[in-house]
Amino acid sequence: MSEGALEDEGRFHIVGLAYVSLYYKDFDEAVAFYTRVFGAPLEVDDPGVIRGWHLGSTWLTLFPSKGGTRPDANPCNTEFAIQVSTAEEVDVLLQVLIDAGATPGWAAEDTEMYDPMRFGYVDDPFGVRIDVYYPL
Repeated sequence: MSEGALEDEGRFHIVGLAYVSLYYKDFDEAVAFYTRVFGAPLEVDDPGVIRGWHLGSTWLTLFPSKGGTRPDANPCNTEFAIQVSTAEEVDVLLQVLIDAGATPGWAAEDTEMYDPMRFGYVDDPFGVRIDVYYPL
């Protein structure tokens, strides 16, 4: 399976993420954004249409909005969390996401949400919130 180009460089290592599928009206732009962060996607099921990245133990899959529940809109209120392998990698991955075009949301800090963790988030250019964390 293909890993993200920046992950291959050792800048961060994704530990976990549940299967996440996002349906985008701005599909090509969304694919370009996530490619800048995770490297080239794999074509999944429908060559030339569906794109997927193997991240840790699961997949992030992007679909054109025609297959979604609201084909006229980009995802709203959509969020997923990426667990990395060290506390320092939270800061690294957040910066990679910002450099790729994400908007800073919550700067990385040691906090507690159910359990102690280093946590921060960004919003991608299409309104999807991306949490990055490491359990402390």
